Amino acid sequence: MNSLKQWVANSSEAVNIRLVKAVPGSGDDEDEDDIIEFNPEFTYPIFGEQEQIFGYKDLMINLEFASGSLASCFSMGYKEKKPTADKIYATMKDFLPEDIIDNHDLFTQIAQRDYISFKPMGTKVSEYRSNAEGAENSVFEFYHCKFDTPRFLEFHKRMQCFAIFFIEGASIIEDTDEKWEARLLFERVTENGQETYNFVGYSNMYPYFYYPDQIRMRISQFLIMPPYQKQGHGSRLYQSLYNDFCSRKEIREMTVEDPNEEFSDLRDKNDMKHLDAKGVFNDLQAPIKKDRIEQVAATYKLTKRQVARCFELALLRKLDKRNKAQYKAFRLQVKERLYKHNAEALATLEKEDRIEKLHETFLSVEEDYHRLLTLL
Repeated sequence: MNSLKQWVANSSEAVNIRLVKAVPGSGDDEDEDDIIEFNPEFTYPIFGEQEQIFGYKDLMINLEFASGSLASCFSMGYKEKKPTADKIYATMKDFLPEDIIDNHDLFTQIAQRDYISFKPMGTKVSEYRSNAEGAENSVFEFYHCKFDTPRFLEFHKRMQCFAIFFIEGASIIEDTDEKWEARLLFERVTENGQETYNFVGYSNMYPYFYYPDQIRMRISQFLIMPPYQKQGHGSRLYQSLYNDFCSRKEIREMTVEDPNEEFSDLRDKNDMKHLDAKGVFNDLQAPIKKDRIEQVAATYKLTKRQVARCFELALLRKLDKRNKAQYKAFRLQVKERLYKHNAEALATLEKEDRIEKLHETFLSVEEDYHRLLTLL
């Protein structure tokens, strides 16, 4: 058994992603380049649920990307290989950029050229500065693109693999549908009079029809690259999208496609702060009437469920559990929403089981709300 294990590699550990800032004149001396390395979070869409690669000893798969243009290079190394080993590049090919190359010297030339010449595509929306360590010379810029935006289709094909690697359940977007919109985030660095750009993150959005004459804008993919995470850029990107949607008369509502817990936290935190600043939670007490939730949802282009959750968080924030009547009103407010949201599943249970299950769900939601309130 041990002899077989040495021929099995965990694909998420074997794949090594490198963002390369290739300063011209550095040649092949990588010590002079600014290189950030990290592993993907997910590789099961490529290598299967077990995330295993068979037939190699000490396997290393390198995916190098120019930090701005995302021009890319594939290479791999290993100590030994079995004749029946998995065909790695053939397995990964459909998930990698179409123009990826396997010549490192050529990649270095391209990365050095792009370090100087690459500029973001699309319409610049806004910019901001960050207090993050090392960002003293940086300005962060948002750009809006569609697939007919010059140069964006090529860039999108390059950046899509990061969705596979870092967004659970993500798939490659069909780039022949021109309804898609994208918001790109770049870091502009100015040093010694030279401006360079690094890719920070992006979001893809799709407009759906909202009867009778508006659209519902759905956020599909949302990603901040690992070197820039936990620095406030995700909130900045979310706020940029939200402000844009609120300014467009044709958009009635903003929704999110299958949000994970981390994005849900970011969404809740930003929506709470925005609604709080607008005075939405003034004089709030349970029960909150349905028409108030609908009015706030329509005014701020949020879903009714999201507004109801924000109201519940605001109620809990000021709740005194020693006041039994107040706590009961809060509990009934949450349970009513949970029951309506899960009515079909709860209807299959006996009355006692239904009451117990609903209470268990309430307690779980309440616990999570307490966790969320610590983030505000």
